[in-house]
Amino acid sequence: MNFPLFIVKKIALNQHHAFSRFILKISVTAVALSLVVMIIATALISGFQQTISQKVFGFWAHVIITPFKATETLDKEPVSKLSTIYANPAQFEHVDHIQSIALKGGIIHTKEDFEGIVLKGIGSDFKVDPFADYIEQGELFPLVEDKNNKGILISSITASRLQLVVGDKILISFLEDDAKVRKRSFEVSGIYNSGLEEFDKQYAWIDIAVIQDLNGWSKDEVGGFELFIEPKALEEPKLFVYAKKIAGIFLPRDEAFQLQREPLDLIGEEIYHSIDDKLYAQTIKEFKPDIFNWLALQNTNEIVILSVMLLVSAVNMITSLLILILERTKMIGTLKALGSPNKQVRNIFVWNGIFIIGLGILFGNIIGLGLCFIQDITHLIKLPEDSYYISYAPVKLEWSWLIFLNIFTLITGAIFLLLPAMLVNKIDAIKAIRFS
Repeated sequence: MNFPLFIVKKIALNQHHAFSRFILKISVTAVALSLVVMIIATALISGFQQTISQKVFGFWAHVIITPFKATETLDKEPVSKLSTIYANPAQFEHVDHIQSIALKGGIIHTKEDFEGIVLKGIGSDFKVDPFADYIEQGELFPLVEDKNNKGILISSITASRLQLVVGDKILISFLEDDAKVRKRSFEVSGIYNSGLEEFDKQYAWIDIAVIQDLNGWSKDEVGGFELFIEPKALEEPKLFVYAKKIAGIFLPRDEAFQLQREPLDLIGEEIYHSIDDKLYAQTIKEFKPDIFNWLALQNTNEIVILSVMLLVSAVNMITSLLILILERTKMIGTLKALGSPNKQVRNIFVWNGIFIIGLGILFGNIIGLGLCFIQDITHLIKLPEDSYYISYAPVKLEWSWLIFLNIFTLITGAIFLLLPAMLVNKIDAIKAIRFS
């Protein structure tokens, strides 16, 4: 029989002194609350990153291919749909869908006001599913690729500024290279709200054939292509992400950079090197870096939160175990007098501390996971959409990461328990029995 465990079973839940029971409850509560905060924080950050990324991927694709000149301005240089890029998307590994697009700047006119806008032309190959959820009023215009298609989809921000509703007619002016102004009339077929204000206030959607006609392109000429990547190819467990970050600390800068690159970066680079030199391929992270840099910053916040919670839990356990050791001084003296070595007596308190941590972890998981499930179902916690791009706090639970958090909390707590347990070595058996 393991003697330290035998003693722990006798004293762990049989604290006769009111003060001992109070310390036990405080210790369990502190560990539980620390784990609850860690679970909720990591679930919210993961959910936030996933939801915002999916919103961006609904507005743009994962990889965008355009002529080199179009990377800086809305240039009129087209790319042909007859190219192997569009005709044979299977040449790119992990590409799930490819669609043609075209962009053109214009000015929206109403009777009372006007506003600059970037029109994004889409055709029959447009991937409707990711974007359909953003349409609040009306519907997407028919994707018939007809230059006479007058349908236009505007954002709720644009609609509010120009006081437009579904069915209203608007006039858009286009400034051509010869300084002439061409005008086209459109009818608002629908109003969308992606929650991404940076995009919503800038873009409207029209039939790609309209832009082809304005630019003097043929039916086979477009402004570029958008490539959607298979979701599974982009998945990367958080445990693996942080493992790469830690490994990168011990590597030269260039090697660390290569190691820590995300799957999308690697796929985008492969596509870039496999296309014609006159074309340019960039990932959405390169196209709109601000949002993704902001999302990446949340990982730093997560590390800070987890570190603080582990520290709070460790300090609490050290303090609690010191108090329990001092309160059990007579028992320590008696065990030493009966021949128990210091290591055996120390293990009693280490196992007692592990028992307390285990209880805290159990209750922490029940409370933390319960709150996450409630938020996932009810969306109880709301957020200002204009600041966070989403109207509620999303949660995402990664079970491998949760298991790691539990194990790491237990091991870290056990290591810190060794510090106060060393106090047992300083207790003299005779003095402990005589003065207790």
